[in-house]
Amino acid sequence: MAGQSVIPILVSAREKILDRDAYNGARSINVETAGAEGTDEKVSVPVPTAA
Repeated sequence: MAGQSVIPILVSAREKILDRDAYNGARSINVETAGAEGTDEKVSVPVPTAA
């Protein structure tokens, strides 16, 4: 899984299309507190229908 996020960064850096400001300003996301940062985002889950 980690390789899937590293490869695009390496390729974009090599091709000189990496947004260095966005990359350097990125921060880690804690899975346990990700939803508690003042967002009221709702997640909708589709309900399976009977066939």
